[in-house]
Amino acid sequence: MKCDELENVLNKFSERYNSNEKLQKMLRKWSADVLIWCKDEKLGFLVNVSNGRITTINRTSDPSVGRVKIVGEASVLIDVFKGLKNPSHLYLDGVLEVYGPERDQIILDAIVEELWGR
Repeated sequence: MKCDELENVLNKFSERYNSNEKLQKMLRKWSADVLIWCKDEKLGFLVNVSNGRITTINRTSDPSVGRVKIVGEASVLIDVFKGLKNPSHLYLDGVLEVYGPERDQIILDAIVEELWGR
């Protein structure tokens, strides 16, 4: 199941994200629940960010949770969180969907720029 692989990838991404000093300094006041939703498998992961740090990643079958939602096919999400594909490009191509308050979307853009800036 692709979601098992995605869970491993998200855990590695969490380590990369949490160890990035620039992001930690820049986002130290940001807290949000972010749903990473595999639309092809109808399963997701609720990522809790507290004071700029990813604190937990939990499986969920509820697509309505999370203030911010990142939606895509499992294989696309895996490539994004492995750093193989730039999420901004996928979003512009309509392959990746992002929902949430504008402020949070700006923060996601900053994360993308720092981690994938190419």
